Order: sequence, then structure tokens, then C-alpha cells
Amino acid sequence: MEDAQEDKRVQLLDLPTEVMQMVMGRLDLFRHKLLREAAEELKQISTAYILHHHKRYEAAHREGPSEMGSKRIMLQILRSTMTHFSDADGESDLAISLLHFHDRETVFYGEADQLGKFLAHFLFLKEQSSTKFSAERLKLTRLQYTMTVFSLLRQFRKFRIVGFGKTLWHWNVEVELANTFIGIIDEERASFHTVESQRRIYFISILAELLFHEKTNKNYGGQRGSEGTLYTYSVQPNSNAIRNPRMFIKFMVQGPQFLIDFLQDLISGKEDPHKPFHLPPGTDFSIRVETRCKRGPQFVYFGNLDFNMLGCSELSYSQRR
Repeated sequence: MEDAQEDKRVQLLDLPTEVMQMVMGRLDLFRHKLLREAAEELKQISTAYILHHHKRYEAAHREGPSEMGSKRIMLQILRSTMTHFSDADGESDLAISLLHFHDRETVFYGEADQLGKFLAHFLFLKEQSSTKFSAERLKLTRLQYTMTVFSLLRQFRKFRIVGFGKTLWHWNVEVELANTFIGIIDEERASFHTVESQRRIYFISILAELLFHEKTNKNYGGQRGSEGTLYTYSVQPNSNAIRNPRMFIKFMVQGPQFLIDFLQDLISGKEDPHKPFHLPPGTDFSIRVETRCKRGPQFVYFGNLDFNMLGCSELSYSQRR
């Protein structure tokens, strides 16, 4: 009798696709996560559902009324940051981050906060997964970070390439963002790798937020406390002040010439940012980012936001594991 009842039980994976989608549409964040952890097949179905749901969400706002403009801009920036993370390994991280993005609690966030929180969550997942696996995965992820930063920078109205340079050891490019400022007011002591990781992630997250404010044509200045660090940042697209903040960002790259040529074309706008870039296995490189700001009179900060996008010591450690 018990065997007969067991045979009659319907497994989730036996349900038609339409029914599965209805089930997933009614799950809250916690239960959706439980579903993803139950089986790999359910995780794949969940990922496909979340990505499809987000595409429909994008389409609805793309075709919506003009008063939805700020939401549309936020989604455009979100999509542009995801362009370079199109590898299969990133789909699961993207899905779980979009799950948080579409959670009911996010209705209480403004668009800029929603964008920043999504990116921080997604990049933390990428950081965790890339450091757990091979050096090749780590290098690909950090190159994707760099490509994402280049893409964001080029969307600012006041973006300007200051110049290129080359030394015996590395190639470099310095860019300027006028009317823009990112700095650190205070930072708790932590391990070197922890600080570097947090700076990488929040630099991209804050940069995307500032781009949103510029695209919506709003002067903005704020602070964010995250993981023991207090960041201060601002963008002033409508400022007529004599002394406006300016931010200079320098990228120093040590690597093969084909990679340097690609990055130079990308930051110059000569390379299609949507075109996939294949990083050959065994390609070693390092990227250092240094910022300096010329402050407007209202800004006070502790230090610049310098970090390694990919450091030689980090790469050596990953290769030894």
C-alpha cells in the first residue's frame, strides 16, 4: 500500500514547464533559494526562469510610459555592467542576484540604491567563486571587471582620456571624470586581500550609481558605509561652480601586447564592448588602479580609492593551490 502511494507522488521535476513557472512565480526569496539547493536540475530550471522573468521586466519598462524613465535608465546601466559577464559560469551568480533584485523588499529602495546593491551582491558572488577555483577563472573574472569599468567610464558625459604611457614594466592609461568624486573617509583595519576585494567591488558599484545620477541629470552627493569602510562620492552634472571635483583614474597593466592592444582599443571606443573577448589559457597579467581626486570645497576625505584589479601576489597564490 505504501509503495503504491509512493508511486503516485508527483515530483517537482515531473511537472510541466508551465506549472513549474507558476510555482516559482509564487515563491518568496527564501523558498526559491531552498528550491535551488534541492537539486542541480531544479537550479538550472530556476536560473532559466529568473533570467526569462528579468527579460520580461526589462521589456515592460523599455516600452512603458515616459515617467518610468529613471527605472529604464537604471536597467540599461545594469545590463551594460552584465555584458562582460556572459560566460556560462556567471549565469547562476546572475540569477541569484536578480532574485534579490526582484525581491519584494526592494520596492523600498530608490533606483540608484537598487542598482548599487545588486552590483555589490553579484560581484561578491563572482569574487567568491573566482577565488575558489583555478587561476584561469580568477584571471577571466578580473579582466571582466576591468572591461566593465571601462564600459561604465565611457558612458559618463565628462569622460576624457588624459593620455597613454608605457614604461619598461607596464602600459598605462589615465582618464578623467569631471564633476565626479569618489573617496574614502574611514576604513577599518582588515587583511590586505579583504580590503582589495571590497574596494574592487564598491568602486564598480558606486561608479554605476554615479552614472545613474548623471544620466538622470541630478546633482548627487552621498556616503555609504559598507564592510567597515565609509565611502564618500558625488557627481555634479548641473553644477556651475568655479571649483568642481574631478577624478583621475590610472590603470597600469602588465601583460602581453595583444591584451594591452585590446584594452587600449576598448577604453578608446575602437573595440565593440559587446564583442566577446577570448583570453587564451596561460595568459598572465596584472592590473593596478590608482585614483586621485581634486576636491570641490565641500568634500573632505581620508584617502584615495587605490586597489589591484589583479595583483601578481594574488595570481601566484592562486596558481600554487
